[in-house]
Amino acid sequence: MKILHLADVHLGMENYGRIDPSTGLHTRLQDFIKCFRFAIDVALEEKVDLVLFAGDAYKNSFPNPTHQREFARQIYRLSSAQIPVVLVNGNHDNPVSFGKATSLEIFNTLNIPGVKVVANPELFNIETKSGEIQIFALPWPTKSQYLVKEEYKNFTDKEITEEIQKRVSKKICEFARQIIPGIPSVFVAHLAAAEATYSGSESSAIIGRDPVFATNILAQDVFDYVALGHIHKFQDLNPQNHPPVVYSGSIERMNFGEEKEDKGFCLVTFEKGKIDYEFIPVPAKRFVTIDIIIEEEQNPTETIIKEIEKYDLSGAVVRVFYRIPPEREELLDFKKINAALDSAFLVAAITKKSKSVEKRKRTEISEDLTMSEAMEKYIQSNPHLVNIGEELKNYARKLEDELETNQ
Repeated sequence: MKILHLADVHLGMENYGRIDPSTGLHTRLQDFIKCFRFAIDVALEEKVDLVLFAGDAYKNSFPNPTHQREFARQIYRLSSAQIPVVLVNGNHDNPVSFGKATSLEIFNTLNIPGVKVVANPELFNIETKSGEIQIFALPWPTKSQYLVKEEYKNFTDKEITEEIQKRVSKKICEFARQIIPGIPSVFVAHLAAAEATYSGSESSAIIGRDPVFATNILAQDVFDYVALGHIHKFQDLNPQNHPPVVYSGSIERMNFGEEKEDKGFCLVTFEKGKIDYEFIPVPAKRFVTIDIIIEEEQNPTETIIKEIEKYDLSGAVVRVFYRIPPEREELLDFKKINAALDSAFLVAAITKKSKSVEKRKRTEISEDLTMSEAMEKYIQSNPHLVNIGEELKNYARKLEDELETNQ
């Protein structure tokens, strides 16, 4: 039995690009589609038995019709080839407002053959051409799923996070006890594991504190493979042990923070009780940083150009940082420097590097917060805004109402 495991497609990320006049599409959208299509091509070529998508199809929960069309095209290819697909909701697929449809629910509504969307924790069996497999699917744990009772209304963010962690961990153990021995089983989820290494573009303290789960909770012996989404860096959290607990990572680079990371998906093989997986890289957009120190005696322009010539920049997004003595700056010829960068797809920056400034810790906010709650946390971390705090919160509420009206 072969399974293709992928996650974090994030269609709609349109940074470091431009509109392609021949198609009308943003070039970065084309990059993400190319990588996603590459993964589906491999699924078809390998004649896999099942595709597991571990969440985050789009940049946000209200994708535009073009993004929906491009994602659906690839899913339809799998359906047409009679390859079952399991789509698990990620945090970017879930709307903030309770009761609204997720971005993936349309596939259930249309009843596309072989495609199953999982919006709530669920254990089910799928019959593949190579036999039966058990799937325990766990979508991103939102507050609305677990904390709807009145008793939780006065909980702090930290207490809510801890309660979700406790409840979800208990649910994982409960479902694990229902697994039937002798039938292959996979746990697929969109969540943050405590021991995971974040991608260069991510932070554990980005707009919010995610619930996190210990690897020993995820790595229940009854599962043959744990397929995770959410963290963009490919990694196995349980190497050389059973079961593999694997983040396939995102399928395209988001920004320069991920320039040194391979992007791809996993091909998992079950054979005679043995489980193997292979990480398969996709043709992701290259990001290249060129960092140069110019000494007093050096010709600044020639030094930068010589350094640029050491790199293959064809089709890459490039940025150039340089350090230079102040009295030598007027000797820089940016026309020549730009000409040396001509083979790059996009020059993001040619910037003088100054002394680094100590950064203040970012406010911890989560995507589950309302705009008003997020604004409150931001004000608390910026004392100079306290005097106008109520006014800012009123604007936040109005903006939230406008967004709700326009969706």
